[in-house]
Amino acid sequence: MKPLINVAIVLPLLLVSGSAYAVSTPEQVLGDPNRPVAAIAAALDVTPMQFATCFAGVTPARTAAELIGARELDNKAVLLPCLQAANPEIDNARLDGVMDKYRGPAPRP
Repeated sequence: MKPLINVAIVLPLLLVSGSAYAVSTPEQVLGDPNRPVAAIAAALDVTPMQFATCFAGVTPARTAAELIGARELDNKAVLLPCLQAANPEIDNARLDGVMDKYRGPAPRP
């Protein structure tokens, strides 16, 4: 039951704190032809909607330089706790491995 409590706490906070920075809705994430949401969700043992809801609070990199540094840390601070609320077995290394596997080509400078 604890993961449900975490979700109940984390999701409203994401909606309040991340809404100014979020670039998409869960529905947009689910429909993104460039992101294999179902495969990513399966690799993380969460539902596609859980992944999409968490990822909607992320601001994707627009350039290769943004793939590292503050943007990466800010995105991880949103994505990892949200996904852990859905599946406590997700750790930083697992998230990195899955996202690296399914990440598209680096954005152009």
